[in-house]
Amino acid sequence: MFLILQILSFTLHSQSLFPSYNPVYIDTEVPRVDIYMDNTSLQSLYQAGNEDSNVEYRATFKFASSVLIDTVYDVGVRLRGNTSRYSSKKSLKVSFNTFVVGQKFEGMEKMNLNGEHNDPSIIRAKLGWDILYSIGVPAPRANHVRLYINNQYYGLYMSVEHIDEEFVESRFGNKDGNLYKCLYPADLRYKGNSPGDYKYESDGRRVYDLKTNVLADDYSDIANLIKIVNQTSTTELTAKLEPIFNVNSFLKYLAVEALIGHWDGYSYNKNNFYLYKNTSTGKFEFIPYDVDNTFGIDWFNIDWATRNVNSWASNEDRPLTKKILSVDVYKKRYLFYIRQLLAKEFSPTLLSAKATTTYNMIKQYAYADTYRTLDYGWNNTAFDNSYNQSLGGHVKYGLIPYINKRHQNATSQAVVGNIPPVVTNIYHRAISYKVPIKIAAQVNDESMPKSVKLIYSTDNFSAREIPMVLDSTGFYAVTFGPFSKPITKVYYKIVAVDTENQSTTEPLSGMNVINFPSSSSVTLCVNEVMTSNTHTFPDEYGDYSDWIELYNYGTSSIWLGDITITDNLSNSDKWNLPDVNIQPGDFILFWADGDASKGNKHLPFKLNRDGEEIGVFTSKKFIDGYNISRIAKDKTLGYYPNGKGLPVELNTPTPGASNVKTEGSYRLYLPAVTVFPNPVNNEFSVNLSYKPSANFTISITSMSGKLVAEKFVDFSISNTTIPWNLGSLGISSGVYIISVTLHEENEVKLNSQRIIYLGN
Repeated sequence: MFLILQILSFTLHSQSLFPSYNPVYIDTEVPRVDIYMDNTSLQSLYQAGNEDSNVEYRATFKFASSVLIDTVYDVGVRLRGNTSRYSSKKSLKVSFNTFVVGQKFEGMEKMNLNGEHNDPSIIRAKLGWDILYSIGVPAPRANHVRLYINNQYYGLYMSVEHIDEEFVESRFGNKDGNLYKCLYPADLRYKGNSPGDYKYESDGRRVYDLKTNVLADDYSDIANLIKIVNQTSTTELTAKLEPIFNVNSFLKYLAVEALIGHWDGYSYNKNNFYLYKNTSTGKFEFIPYDVDNTFGIDWFNIDWATRNVNSWASNEDRPLTKKILSVDVYKKRYLFYIRQLLAKEFSPTLLSAKATTTYNMIKQYAYADTYRTLDYGWNNTAFDNSYNQSLGGHVKYGLIPYINKRHQNATSQAVVGNIPPVVTNIYHRAISYKVPIKIAAQVNDESMPKSVKLIYSTDNFSAREIPMVLDSTGFYAVTFGPFSKPITKVYYKIVAVDTENQSTTEPLSGMNVINFPSSSSVTLCVNEVMTSNTHTFPDEYGDYSDWIELYNYGTSSIWLGDITITDNLSNSDKWNLPDVNIQPGDFILFWADGDASKGNKHLPFKLNRDGEEIGVFTSKKFIDGYNISRIAKDKTLGYYPNGKGLPVELNTPTPGASNVKTEGSYRLYLPAVTVFPNPVNNEFSVNLSYKPSANFTISITSMSGKLVAEKFVDFSISNTTIPWNLGSLGISSGVYIISVTLHEENEVKLNSQRIIYLGN
């Protein structure tokens, strides 16, 4: 009998890092968006002289596609944009929570409907957003929609995700940091040490406009960022900037900016970006905004298709771009990302095919869009021709010719040799010391890296080293913990080595820091859990449902009305507990049967006996909980003694009563198995996350289940890393399964791993 508090995987944002395009941003069809409002409001919205008005008019919003049909009442609609306000084809902002506090549409509070009046092909912004999304830059999702107002067709629009608290939470897992909207002339130049020096205005709004935490109005973080960028020498920049700014993500953005000709962004026009202080990492994130003036759209008489990627930024002072690219390792990474984009996302073959597919999908709706013709006189022929030829004026290139010429010139300009791997898009999940920590990152290189490892320490123990394993999302990941004693910080760095034995460390200087969220002082615990109740204890209806027991181990009564319970530790607000009190030393039982209509002791979710997360929170602050792997039928996991230590598997369930001492040996979690390197030529190692207290056998089997080799290991003389040579087995190249069996009282199989054998 074993305690199993095993590592469970969690899903990164896509990650791809980010939310999927479906259903709101589906881009394999053109959804219909309807807005219904009274005629007086509609006339006022479009009234000449009201272009700069931000008055929101009450309306009804309807979205319809093959995968989603939904109607939202009492939304706010207003004009949006800058110069586009004066165009004939207006851009609109739909706000779902203006008149109904807290109202959302598919998790979003706002939606931008852009007229794309500057782009005759109505596709450039979509291509730009898709490239940024595909390489892991935090950027809005977008798709084409048909806009109708009061059943009249207003044209083909681009629906672009609004950047706000919901946006940053979906990308970074938090929304309590400062989010700044940065518009012209946001050059990030140093103006002084005082935070107030960066609250200056232009055109009636702040240049660095704080959109969150507005009551605090604290600009000290952005003032510090600007000071470090401007006043730090090149030799010291990595050490001082990396702890407060996500440099590698910004380098990816710069590569896209230069290739798509996004002159209306930061580097050339000091415009159109957001900065978000990610409270999980302590680092600012650069978020691009408004990429419609791209792919050959020009108002400066500059040939953006030939402009040198090595001197892309304006000749004026753009300290963030110029200081970062003055660091040799950063400049090489920037050029490396350009080379990768040229080979993949910015490939003329790929982009031309995507443009053709999109053109065929949207052309009927573009032809019917009479508003599209009003600003520059572009008829249907101009729409067709814009994909392959210049239309004159500000449309200096057809879309496809721009892509081809930009690719040709950038290929000759971006010269860089084989560089060490680049570690980027690092994410971690740290709920509590009682819950395993997962750290994951993408590693970019000319080929698959030879090895990736994590070096970490806490405020309780010195540095340890563990390999990171490539998972199905394209991330190198590792999980460790939980810990039997409280910790407040984890320090870590990632080391990647390529096939030429070039290595890189991320960060280049110092360590990344995980600051554990402070736990609540509420003396409540998840004292016992049963995930597969077949016949041990029925509820009041006679049903044998899963259950969760809470226990008050303190000396004061606890009101449960402001406490939430969840089976997903990343979603602390899943369900509010009832308006009842639990007295000191008392227990209360909740049935996880998925049917809250049965009463206030019944939860709207069920438990999975093969692996589950359980937690209780107050005001989103963690009180108690853990994640678990498989528990045997009619067995429980709980604290012994009540409320203390880490949970163990219990022989005898005691719902509503004190947990009883169990027999046998227990462990906090089974060792996790990794193989390293993977793929492998000959030599590789099997690594266990901790040394087991029993002998074990390592087995190698083919994908068909045939046993290839076994190795018995005496735990008393072994360590956690066991080397092996596949080349000595005389097997052919291919995929094999590595499994480990512990020889305890009952044999226990650990998680198996696949290994790719490349052969001699």
